[in-house]
Amino acid sequence: MRAIGLFLFLAFGISWALAFGAHRAGGFEAMGAMPALALMSAYMVGPSIAALVTALVFDRGRLGEALGFRGFRPGRILVWILAGWLIPLLLVLAAIAVSLLALGEAPADPVAITTAQFEASGQTLPMPVRDLLLIQLAVGLPLALVFNTVFLTLSEELGWRGWLQPRLAGLGFWPMCLLIGVIWGVWHAPLILMGHNYPGMGWSGVAAMTVFTILLTPYHALARERGGVIAAAAMHGSVNAFAGLSLMLMTAPVWPWNGILGLGGFAVLAAGLLPLWFFRRFRPLAGAR
Repeated sequence: MRAIGLFLFLAFGISWALAFGAHRAGGFEAMGAMPALALMSAYMVGPSIAALVTALVFDRGRLGEALGFRGFRPGRILVWILAGWLIPLLLVLAAIAVSLLALGEAPADPVAITTAQFEASGQTLPMPVRDLLLIQLAVGLPLALVFNTVFLTLSEELGWRGWLQPRLAGLGFWPMCLLIGVIWGVWHAPLILMGHNYPGMGWSGVAAMTVFTILLTPYHALARERGGVIAAAAMHGSVNAFAGLSLMLMTAPVWPWNGILGLGGFAVLAAGLLPLWFFRRFRPLAGAR
């Protein structure tokens, strides 16, 4: 318990201290886009610093195992990285479909939406919007998947799944997922209160984010269980990379029908837990519960 206490103290303390400084400076709106992005990137490093410090104190001599890098065959890691990239895409598309069905709308035209966004900003493009979107899909998304996987391996996932998950594994898979999901959601609270993901919703946004992280955690935990921390980071990175598809395929992705972050996403994530349970039930790992 001392190890977990130290980890949580550092993970929350570092990240929340950064958020407090940003709040004193006026929040995201006063900071501008690039400083806000830098803040969120630094915020995400809090759990990794906590994991490294705690592992150095309590796991000397076995850092690789304690952080989720060792104990997995390279082929299995690769398989679960690929699964980590693919599964969120399917979840995001299904969430958008459910949201559109609930709204009684057809999918939006990505070209028209992107054109309107550029016209509203006053920017001009050196190429047709359709070509820009094709380049983003063919080049931008793969690069985003790789970058997100590397960055999240070295930031959030090193903490939540890399170090913390095996420490709580004795609770059993599902109770462990529930607890980490709550911790992960509450850790986001300062960002949510400053308008990230659920703008203008305040503490209701924190509650929504916590429901989202609770439902999402079993997917990340399965990837960590089967392919280590890198596979969990691939899953997380893919969610981040594809979540923005709702902005291209929905005319008004706002709560409660805002794709993977809304009620449609919650329903899809919850429905996916049953096949996940069956998978673990019929493809058990030695010592897994």
